[in-house]
Amino acid sequence: SKFTELQVNLPVADTTAPTITARVPASAATGVARTTIVRATFSEDMDPATINTNTVQLAAPGGALVTATVTYDAATRRAILTPSSQLAAFTVFTVTVRGGTTDPRVKDQAGNALSATATWQFRTQ
Repeated sequence: SKFTELQVNLPVADTTAPTITARVPASAATGVARTTIVRATFSEDMDPATINTNTVQLAAPGGALVTATVTYDAATRRAILTPSSQLAAFTVFTVTVRGGTTDPRVKDQAGNALSATATWQFRTQ
């Protein structure tokens, strides 16, 4: 008997780790408004369930976390951290977006995590 070969074009599995393509405020920015909203833009669509206050954080000197809300805007692929109150003046803050091999960490739709935790700092005015 003859068999007809059926070719099915299955999507290729996504094994690529997402990257951060833009940071606001920029790394090492100074004179940042005390009412700033922190944004991290990703290279691909992320899993919104992994973008939260456990994975996207803002810390004051000494490591105390700034109380904030964290949301994900799928249209722009941005994690958005909005501090609950105005930030202290003339202070260096550290943004952390968790990645690496241990949860909690941000992941794309296929479950690939950011390859390593990303951190950057900015200074308020």
